[in-house]
Amino acid sequence: NNKIQDIAQNKIKSIKGIKHLKLLRKIDLGANRIRIMDEDELSGLENLEELWLGKNKIEKIAGLSKLTKLRRLDVQSNRLTSIENLEAQVDTLEELYLAHNGIDVEGAKRPSGLALPFSKLNTVDLTSNRLADVTPFAHLTSLTDLWISGNDIKTFEDVEPLRSLAELDTVYLEYNPVASEFEYRKKLAEMVPSLTQIDADLIGGLAQHGY
Repeated sequence: NNKIQDIAQNKIKSIKGIKHLKLLRKIDLGANRIRIMDEDELSGLENLEELWLGKNKIEKIAGLSKLTKLRRLDVQSNRLTSIENLEAQVDTLEELYLAHNGIDVEGAKRPSGLALPFSKLNTVDLTSNRLADVTPFAHLTSLTDLWISGNDIKTFEDVEPLRSLAELDTVYLEYNPVASEFEYRKKLAEMVPSLTQIDADLIGGLAQHGY
């Protein structure tokens, strides 16, 4: 299938030899040793819809300016400290997977990153990063799934901005200090009425468990 390219787990240190693959829809470069998202190589993939770069050594999101059809981007388990250079995806990006990096609130709010008015972004995974609150997501009104377990979100005040997300269906907040608060799930469900799932629990079943 010339529309899907799998080059995962190949000990590749750089992205090269792919810019001619104009028809490619999906490429998996995960579990390699890639450090740089090469603009010259990636720019040729003008029809790309999915880019998977998990488990590499990437320090910066870059090279995506020509990928105007990109719907899914995975750069989890890398060395990122910020989210940036996503201007070309503001009207197409649906899913963003950046778990297991070093992204804090300031890094998440970069003007060319999550601060952009994404119109279709429905899933964001920032599990195991360094977030202290949820302010980077407050304007992303198309969000249905937000996975931010294993960060440093301490209080309900830090979670308050989620009130503005009327479409939010599922949130993962476990392994944050706030998840140890009294009646955590009950308060969160009251704060965001659209939720049907908090962590692994469906809302409908929370009352049965005394939450």
